[in-house]
Amino acid sequence: MHFKNSYISSNCNPVPTTALDCSYKNIIAYGSCNAVLVYDPQYGSGGKVIYTLVGHSNRVNSVRWIRGSIPDKSQELISGASDGNIIVWTFKNDKYHSAYLYDKELPKTLSVNIVDGYYKDHSTVVCNAVIDDNSIRIWRREFSDDFQLQQRFLFGSNNPRICVGLRIGIFSDNNLIISCGLDNSKIELLVEQNKTWTVLDRLSGHDDWVIGLDFYTEDNGDLLLASSSQDSSIRIWRLTLKDNSLTVYLESVLSGHEGWVYSVNWSQKYKQLLSASIDKSMIIWEFDSNSGLWMEKIRVGEVGGNTLGFGSGLFNSTSEEIIAYSYHGAFHIWTKNAQDLWDSMVTVGGHFDEVVDLSWDPKGDFLYSVSSDQTARIHAPYQKLKKDVTWHEIARPQVHGYDLSSIAVISRYMYASGAEEKVIRVFEAPETYINNLNRICQLEEEGRDISSVPKGASVPSLGLSNKAVYTEDNIDDTLPIDNKNPYPEESHFVAQVLSEPPTEEVLLQNTLWPEIQKLYGHGYEIFSLAASPDGKYLASACKSTKLQHAAIFIWDTSNWEQIQSLQSHNLTVVQMQFSPDSQNLLSVSRDRRWSLFSKNGTGLFDLVSTTNKETGVHTRIIWTCAWTHDSQYFATGSRDGKLVLWHKNVQLESVPPLGQVRQATSPLEFPNESVTAVAFGPGFLEEAYIVAVGFENGTIDLFKITNLTFDKIGHLSTEFAHHLTVRKLVFRPQFGEAGQKKDANSKILQLASCSNDHSVRIYDITV
Repeated sequence: MHFKNSYISSNCNPVPTTALDCSYKNIIAYGSCNAVLVYDPQYGSGGKVIYTLVGHSNRVNSVRWIRGSIPDKSQELISGASDGNIIVWTFKNDKYHSAYLYDKELPKTLSVNIVDGYYKDHSTVVCNAVIDDNSIRIWRREFSDDFQLQQRFLFGSNNPRICVGLRIGIFSDNNLIISCGLDNSKIELLVEQNKTWTVLDRLSGHDDWVIGLDFYTEDNGDLLLASSSQDSSIRIWRLTLKDNSLTVYLESVLSGHEGWVYSVNWSQKYKQLLSASIDKSMIIWEFDSNSGLWMEKIRVGEVGGNTLGFGSGLFNSTSEEIIAYSYHGAFHIWTKNAQDLWDSMVTVGGHFDEVVDLSWDPKGDFLYSVSSDQTARIHAPYQKLKKDVTWHEIARPQVHGYDLSSIAVISRYMYASGAEEKVIRVFEAPETYINNLNRICQLEEEGRDISSVPKGASVPSLGLSNKAVYTEDNIDDTLPIDNKNPYPEESHFVAQVLSEPPTEEVLLQNTLWPEIQKLYGHGYEIFSLAASPDGKYLASACKSTKLQHAAIFIWDTSNWEQIQSLQSHNLTVVQMQFSPDSQNLLSVSRDRRWSLFSKNGTGLFDLVSTTNKETGVHTRIIWTCAWTHDSQYFATGSRDGKLVLWHKNVQLESVPPLGQVRQATSPLEFPNESVTAVAFGPGFLEEAYIVAVGFENGTIDLFKITNLTFDKIGHLSTEFAHHLTVRKLVFRPQFGEAGQKKDANSKILQLASCSNDHSVRIYDITV
């Protein structure tokens, strides 16, 4: 059995300046939750995350490739995190190997906020700043030896200062220099003398924290140091080193931003400087030899939407592309065209907080996900010019004001979502989304009349509901102000005709879906939702500590009326799932019980089976449940590390409280693990059920069930699966790979997963 990571979706950590870096081979590394993701923008049709580097136990704050000459032609990068660890990752034999830099005097409670590294001859210097103890640490490696701590350097013994910016440069005579931006608006320059790093100069001029720093080597051997600050300005300093004497003077002050300037980055090909600011813009500055001034050449950025500007921006190694991430970690790539203009490009992206639920559309063409980042997103495959298929976010149908908690897909173009509120919201796809989906994924829609559906949706000011928009361009389409309506609703939707995945600017406000219904009735925040495969029923449950509030509401999707309130559980219903034949509803709860409701002759559901203290197998909260494709068996998984397979046999005599349900086999136990997700394959594979089991530690195991016997057939480690709790597993509802135009391959399964590590992943499983 072969496993392949087909899709990894996760945004960059929302920390300024150094959470992302680009190598000389144009490979991008960035921090995502507690891991480092390696992303190749040139892969396939639109780029792909190709490696996951797991080693930290807390948020990754800084990622940098080691620059300079590379003796063994290996690729190395450094990462620093809030867990206090610094890791050097070396790429050899198609794999990244980790080496930890330990400082016995550095408590693990301290946070590493910046790292940088440089190759010099046969030695390597790595530097990191620790925000908690006002210090930087300098490490050195000679030849191929291990890194050794060379020096700890404190800023201000009497008046401690925090290092918030850090960059290593090199003079033409091969002397290294370390620039440190401080929270007192100063820049300290460190050079090595007799194997000891000392402050050679302090630069004053900025009026606020100095965050962004970068060096550029002139042809005459001088260094240009660019510095950016929270005072909204950029300064360029000229550094000349002769006979261990450093001369520094201010060459220019650049004023063009209206907010904090988080990063500056020099082009390695041209004498150009890129600056990124919280004012939603990035500027390319170029030196004009005629006037002797630095002039603004190009300005790119975001327009509209709920954004807070850029955290960092940088050139790639050819200076033909700009890579950046915004405040919430969304990626932007611009590439220079033949007319020297910059065009937005397709890139990767994803959620920036815990991904709590996901679901395939009924045909398995695209994937829905919802997150604590208050957004719902749709992921789909994309193929360009016969290149490899890559997955991308193609729509953001919901941008909410509450953390989303659950999703239920009612039909191909309709879903319901729950959030940290008492209301269930139902959304239906607009015409623009359907047309764009068919173009991007090259699908053929089956004779559906969409002429009467809205073009798109827009969120009014101070509103939470997506309002339908029926005209193509509504930027200026506002209601006239009158006495009855002094605050007319505005629409910021502009219909987009797309043949490739949308950029972040489009996703922000032009891919919303209209909200068609609100469902009221629950007394507390919605926690779980489920929709029947035939699309006729929606089940919902909320947080609860009492029997009356733990009731499951059944809604008729034809008229959105509540038709039943099913009582069985005493505490929050954690997860629910309808059987594939839509005849049964299974629920699991914090009360360590599961309940089974079956449809009667009147179309309503009756409680036919449940567990109690005597019949229940689980001793801790039951996190998850799932049905086999033939509706014959279901599984439950709990915090006690047990996975139990149950069988509903209508031939058996009904014995309360289990009714006609019996335990099919002995529990599958996972010592010291918590089972948090389970899913069955869409059909038999070699006459066996296929089941995937997700755990609290982020790993996933796969089993086949033959003659009621579990056989382990695969294990996905934290480098391949997740590094935090797996929240949901869902197999594609049919065999084969989504996005492939050839006939479905009955030997390939696609499994989607989501996790607290902010990521959505899709695995290709080939027998």
